[in-house]
Amino acid sequence: TFGDHLEELRVRIMRAAAAVLLGMVAGWHFREQLFAWLLRPLEIAWFCRARSGCTVQGVYDWMLHGDRFRATRAAAQEALRANPGGFPVDPQVHFPDPTSAFISYLKIAAIGGFVLALPVVFYQLWAFIAPGLYDREKKLIMPFVLFSTLFFVGGALFGYHFVFPVGYEWFLGFGGTVAGTQVKVVPTIMMDEYLSFTSQMLLAFGVVFQLPLFVFFLSLAGIVTWQQLLKFGRYFTVIAFIVAAVLTPTPDMFSQIMLGLPLVGLYFVAVFMAFLFGPKKARKWRSTTDADGPATAAQKPPPPAKPAAPPVMKLTPVAKPLG
Repeated sequence: TFGDHLEELRVRIMRAAAAVLLGMVAGWHFREQLFAWLLRPLEIAWFCRARSGCTVQGVYDWMLHGDRFRATRAAAQEALRANPGGFPVDPQVHFPDPTSAFISYLKIAAIGGFVLALPVVFYQLWAFIAPGLYDREKKLIMPFVLFSTLFFVGGALFGYHFVFPVGYEWFLGFGGTVAGTQVKVVPTIMMDEYLSFTSQMLLAFGVVFQLPLFVFFLSLAGIVTWQQLLKFGRYFTVIAFIVAAVLTPTPDMFSQIMLGLPLVGLYFVAVFMAFLFGPKKARKWRSTTDADGPATAAQKPPPPAKPAAPPVMKLTPVAKPLG
């Protein structure tokens, strides 16, 4: 019944929330390290603004090799302080009241706890959907949990390494000395706002990279076939670059291509997975008209069976006794 489904959903949500809370305990002990990790894109973007620009390849190299960035920054800081431009040399984040820093660290612990609890969260999600699946599809729950976690973490790391530093550098570019004046536009970045924006972007990239599993699930359920997905590929390519233009904050084409190409690649990976594991035809009971044209006689549902005729009672005459 509907009430049973609501009760099942409540239980699954409570178990996932308990896992996140346990992860928060571990995240709180590593809050400083997590905050330093979250600040690295901003730190690199700030340094690029202070030195009046960096190459995109250099930014990516610094994100992947923190020791190289620290060495480059240490060598350049003295010269930047000796000849300051219109942008502050040292990066800063602020909090407006005594409790804000504490709340921000709680958010950092929550981010870490959510990442640690991802396998449990995805398991509870797929376990809630499992009663509506066939037996052979239920066996794929654990692989779905594993790959859901990997794709989510991979998407978040992709955005963190390749999109965030370039985007932050572009946003910080609106600071500095206003042309024709002595007025300086100085960024005042608040801890809470920075964490909220960064966590939302991490979540967005993680969800977008769930695309292969979503498409594969549709194919496994017989809703679509790999042939239909392949035909839709040209349209998805356009959709992927539109999504990339929305998610990447910078107007340059390079950042949009860096996100759009992986989305297209992930889509065709999902098509290949559907080809290997999904049904070759859509479910038998589908609409009589679809993208492939009218359904054939083999695809149409059979007519309802005629009700069986009631049994006929035969009356046997009984001879009356004589006399």
